[in-house]
Amino acid sequence: MTSRQTPSEAIEQLRDTLPAYLNAVPALFWRIDIIKNEITLLNTHRLPGLAEKSDLLIKNMTFARELVLTEDWPRFRECFDSIRSRRPMSGIFRITNSDGTLQWIKMAGMPDPVFSCCSVGFLMDFTRQMNSLHILSERPGLATKIDLFDTPVILLRFHDRRVAMANAAARAMLGYTEQELRTLDVKALLGATTSATLHAAYESLIFSDSWNGEVSITDKSGAVHVADARIRAIARDGQNLLWLALNPASAPVAHRKTPEPQTGLSVPDIAGAMHASTSLRDLLAAILHNLPSGTGTDAVMLSRIFPDNDTIQVTGAGLPFEGVRENDTHSYTGSIAENIVQFGLTHLVVNDTSRSIKPIDWALFIPRGIRSYYAQPFFKDGDICFVLIFCSTTVGNYDEDSPALFSPIFTDFQRELQRCLSTS
Repeated sequence: MTSRQTPSEAIEQLRDTLPAYLNAVPALFWRIDIIKNEITLLNTHRLPGLAEKSDLLIKNMTFARELVLTEDWPRFRECFDSIRSRRPMSGIFRITNSDGTLQWIKMAGMPDPVFSCCSVGFLMDFTRQMNSLHILSERPGLATKIDLFDTPVILLRFHDRRVAMANAAARAMLGYTEQELRTLDVKALLGATTSATLHAAYESLIFSDSWNGEVSITDKSGAVHVADARIRAIARDGQNLLWLALNPASAPVAHRKTPEPQTGLSVPDIAGAMHASTSLRDLLAAILHNLPSGTGTDAVMLSRIFPDNDTIQVTGAGLPFEGVRENDTHSYTGSIAENIVQFGLTHLVVNDTSRSIKPIDWALFIPRGIRSYYAQPFFKDGDICFVLIFCSTTVGNYDEDSPALFSPIFTDFQRELQRCLSTS
């Protein structure tokens, strides 16, 4: 006699099986948190002609503007604005897809009945009524294909970045059984690869579906193998996958290092460095270069806010922002500051910019490899005037405890910021 499921077990099972049910419908389902401006994909369906770029239609307005026909753009914007206002909507518009053909897309949405800060909906291809893509089922299976290679090949599921399958050469190099490999994700395998390399790969995959370069892959013993890699985005048998083909060096070159423990801020050191700064960029660099390595911060940015002029001015320090000039100007509409003011937030943590629908993230952060950030606003007479943003090239680097970690330097920062502004 089997025991009945508890409510929590039933909910967990529903969470695990819901994507499979939704994938039975030829539509890409999503939920948007209008406070965080963050999108969550509820299944892995991709629109024909757009593949892994399907969700960019509602994430990135610049991308959408390039694809949606000019005469249909007002209809698309009306749908998108309704989503952000939690109003029911349904509309059809045309795009020019990746092979240059015309494609009809249906977008529909409604307020989330459970989460009051969210809208839910779907995107669906309306141009193909015949299921002509199932000819792929007559091809040999992927497991058979990858074992034709005598060099390591690993397939990763796109939606959770976990290993779907690996050939014999990959299992031999890494020392894992096939079952063990299926428990691993990209971070476990490629964690020794630099963040800059990984983000260059992700960016290339988004915009061109492939990437070539050198990676460092960690085996079961902790040894790190340097390998030339080719990564491709493919779709087979209803799955969206990353094809990772490796040409490894003859021997492992390093061992996994023990992660450095996160240490507290040395406030006197940071305060002294800030006091010696002579410009906004110097001030931000003083913070960045005196943070302990455990914070995982790769760049620091200051946003000066001018909402009456619909303008913000940003200045950054750190490798990701080397090409951004001081006081670079962007629109206040769609910015982090607007988000903070609109919902009365004390701070904002974004765990994965690739899920964002904020225009500023796609214009400023994502192209420069910023994957997560913590934004701290500063106010004067009740009006927002500055936002200090700690940026990382790693997903999920910050959490809701971040304000407590960084807040000891905020008083000194505000004083030195006013000094720099008064002398500039």
